[in-house]
Amino acid sequence: MRFNPNLTSLDRKILSDFPVDPRPVEKAFGLDPETIIYAVCPDPACQATYAPKFQNDSPIPNYPSRCRRRRTGRRCNTQLLRPRTLNGRVVYTPIKPFVYFRPVDWLGQLLSRPGIEAEMDTAWCKSKDSNDGVMRDIFDGETLRNFKGPDGRHFSLGNDEGRYAFSLSADFFNPLRNKQAGKKISVGLISLVCLNLPPHLRYKPENIFLAGVIPGPTEPPLTAINHFLRPLVDDFLKMWDPGIRYSRTDDHPHGRLVRCAIVCVVCDLPAARKTAGFTSYAHNHFCAICECTRKENGYGDTNLHGWKRRTNLSCRKAAKQFRRAGSAAESIVATTGIRWSELLRLPYFDPSRFVVVDAMHNLLLGLIHEHFTGILGIQLQPDKEKDAPVLRCDFTDTWTHLGNKEQTSMRRIIRWLEHPMSLQLSTEDGMAYWLKKFSNEKLVLLELVCHELQCAPVPFDPRKQGNFRRADYARGILQWVNFSIL
Repeated sequence: MRFNPNLTSLDRKILSDFPVDPRPVEKAFGLDPETIIYAVCPDPACQATYAPKFQNDSPIPNYPSRCRRRRTGRRCNTQLLRPRTLNGRVVYTPIKPFVYFRPVDWLGQLLSRPGIEAEMDTAWCKSKDSNDGVMRDIFDGETLRNFKGPDGRHFSLGNDEGRYAFSLSADFFNPLRNKQAGKKISVGLISLVCLNLPPHLRYKPENIFLAGVIPGPTEPPLTAINHFLRPLVDDFLKMWDPGIRYSRTDDHPHGRLVRCAIVCVVCDLPAARKTAGFTSYAHNHFCAICECTRKENGYGDTNLHGWKRRTNLSCRKAAKQFRRAGSAAESIVATTGIRWSELLRLPYFDPSRFVVVDAMHNLLLGLIHEHFTGILGIQLQPDKEKDAPVLRCDFTDTWTHLGNKEQTSMRRIIRWLEHPMSLQLSTEDGMAYWLKKFSNEKLVLLELVCHELQCAPVPFDPRKQGNFRRADYARGILQWVNFSIL
């Protein structure tokens, strides 16, 4: 920093004390989050998880050697561990590990950051202040306006307690990228977002909590995702009642009791159905909101007044029947379209209302087009104009008296003007490219374009007046394009 190669002895001492490995720093400042490594059954149809157990003060975790989960009346019995040699000692480690991060530790770090706790606490006040009926955030919606805490009062009325709402997301992706051919591998992410954070902070990577990575190579089938949700639900049951008391936060140096709740599930369609316990959109009971079926109503039924909405009570009743049915569970699914989800252990969770529409997949990834054409069978008229113009240039008919070649050149110039060139004009090479193209056109055409656009030529030398060249007119036209897009 001092631009001096001759360091003092104090500077050399500072540099020598600086650790070359970040792990001692993380340990010294308590930055290393607490993790729990679960052993996952390698059988793709099972994928049951087993928490580690420790004997006395030993740091070596103990797991069962084989899977004890019963499926279709028999025990899975798949081998869970494999031997590894560490420092000359044989240790048995999971063949398929699942690393889980506790939300209690992450939230404590979040509340310790300067200014974050104050931002999170004011979210409830902002929703109360907005009475104009406009929904700007999830706190303006009906669900959180009526959401009650464990004491029966509104969740925000916690006296001096911290009351925070979270959204849960489970998403699966191919770590080898989405290739049409080749090996198909699916890995899942379980993440949480604190909705009390303002929107400009809510989805920053440093503010998103990663609960765990569901290991591949296959996606958990049906209710098998519950094995990975179970530890998260266990923690959120404690964070709901009795709550978590932190010894110190940014605004409360003497400690504070905090309660949290998962109030929505935001996933793509397949993951949302699996996470919340609903059947696939291809099932007879295809809807998670109403009780319409493909056989009776079909996808084409638009009589919304005849749709019967699902309720929290009916969903929970069907899920409990599925859980108790044993080998006859699939008959319950055929009747109700509901399976058991670990999220139903949360006393406040309403599966009929907490599974929300995922705007990212529906709108930004263009799946609405697929839903209309592939699922609903509604064919939209193709757009004749493949690339919609960024600018619309409506010239008068003054150039129609020109010759055929000049008219062709004018049409070409108009296409250039309507072309999305703003990103190219922001670079030096892009500006030079378009300046050359326009400068190659005839002077009379460039003069006519400037007249139609009501823009003046821009000479290279500002002191020059009159007798403008083609490049001067081209420079003025490109300057008009820049200002028009802005």
